[in-house]
Amino acid sequence: MNNITVYVNLFQVLFNIMVKVQEIISQVMAEKGYRHKYEVAEYFGVTPQALSAWLTTGRIPSKHLLKVRTEIQRPDLLPTIDPTKEDKQTVINYFINENVHLKNEIVKLKDRIQNLQSTKNKDGLIDKINARSLFIAGRLSDGVITEVSGDWEKSMGYGETDLVGHRYDEDFIHPDEFERTKRHQNNIQQSTAVKETRFSTVQRWKNGQTGDYIMLSMIWYVDVKKDLVEIIAKPIDNNYGEIGILN
Repeated sequence: MNNITVYVNLFQVLFNIMVKVQEIISQVMAEKGYRHKYEVAEYFGVTPQALSAWLTTGRIPSKHLLKVRTEIQRPDLLPTIDPTKEDKQTVINYFINENVHLKNEIVKLKDRIQNLQSTKNKDGLIDKINARSLFIAGRLSDGVITEVSGDWEKSMGYGETDLVGHRYDEDFIHPDEFERTKRHQNNIQQSTAVKETRFSTVQRWKNGQTGDYIMLSMIWYVDVKKDLVEIIAKPIDNNYGEIGILN
């Protein structure tokens, strides 16, 4: 488990097939606070005429569906027919670009962590970078948590021993989020094409002391070959504005 929407949600692939165009446009308008269709066209980088053509034909090009999936994260935008060769290539190119970008980010992050560790006491990787952030790592194959960092006890009511050595499905995650996470875990393990990926999501995790569910904004990084998942999470509260759960 780790640097986790939406992911993993990317493995539900967003090909340009018959989808509810108006629903997608409405979702973009609601998410971005747009009031006019031309703003949606600017968001996608197309002309208003092109947007009208999507509404007429009931089809949105796959690269624009990918944009919606990664930024707004709608798991219900699933394909209804087999993707075309062009759709597949678009998705492949997207993942290649994402992975290159991710590797560069990881190199920069590791350099920063090493610099911090050389000048300060080792009190956790993530809390040195951001005191509100939480870090968790584990194995993709069985979901066992192997490392945590950050103030989990203050934020979520768990000590290190409450998490390390336990599986992520041991009543930590809300049942709805668990089903999706388990499904995405299986999709990644069964895939022969994807070796590394990153995605973001919002999940509800149970507070270990109060039993209440707290929304966590998460970035997941998955390395299939190393059987590694790393997650950076941050609790969402009123200081960050209203955020809905994006399935």
